[in-house]
Amino acid sequence: MKLLVLGGDTPLGVAVLRMLNHQQRHQVQALSLADSAFKRERAAKKVIKRLQPDALLDLRLDAILSNRDHLHDIDIERTRWFGKACARNDIIYLFQSCAWVFSGAEASAPWREVDAPDGAGALSTMIQASERAVTAMTANALTLRLAPIYSSAGGTLLVKLLHRFSRGERIAMSDAQYFNPISADDGGRVIAGVLDQLSCGAQSRGVFHYGSNERSSYYEFGEAVFAAASQFMNVSSGGVVRSSDASQASGDWCLSSDRIFECFGIHQAPWRRMLAPAVQAFFQQQGANQ
Repeated sequence: MKLLVLGGDTPLGVAVLRMLNHQQRHQVQALSLADSAFKRERAAKKVIKRLQPDALLDLRLDAILSNRDHLHDIDIERTRWFGKACARNDIIYLFQSCAWVFSGAEASAPWREVDAPDGAGALSTMIQASERAVTAMTANALTLRLAPIYSSAGGTLLVKLLHRFSRGERIAMSDAQYFNPISADDGGRVIAGVLDQLSCGAQSRGVFHYGSNERSSYYEFGEAVFAAASQFMNVSSGGVVRSSDASQASGDWCLSSDRIFECFGIHQAPWRRMLAPAVQAFFQQQGANQ
């Protein structure tokens, strides 16, 4: 299958491309985040028409979410352009979204695909608008909502924590907000599995969720990161404490992964098992940069 990847330089994009290049099952072309930031619909249409992919993998949101101030109306408009071009050329549109479309109401977790997005914040409503733009432009689309992604690169939560721990900071994190995070490599495995099924004629479309099989609070995640980092740095200072901010609302953004297993046979993986290699890769890169 011919595949065009948008955002191939994002943490998730790098992991996806590494997986696809290793497997050698698809013909892959990738555009960086900057190169896929088209200013006009005509430019986006021309690129897709010239490359003629069988499937478009849109991973732009992965990088946008690392800095919540950088999600704008133009990002939604580009999603409409890509969706329209896919509809005109009979291209599968695989769009990456995330758990932040939901409010985090604990009674509703884990969130399933049939649950209506109910997040009311600015970030959530913008992501919901992006999802609607996909479905409005083409029925040949698959929206994959992923749990929060950690990686040794980019602006993910893991990298931010490791930089702060390296400076000896002590970080307060919530033990009342829950998620089921995934590593970028696990996200790459999931996307590669979906693409394999689509290339074999799978007709599953619509919305799918994927998160790890381990529920964690942000405090528990921070503790695990600090424990892994202690193998590579001085732990005489810094660490994680429970947040004492009573104004911070509790919530649960864990995603159910039942449907992606039923339709594509993809199993959940534990996030803790993949954390240590990601932390090691971070410190190796820091050493190389020095």
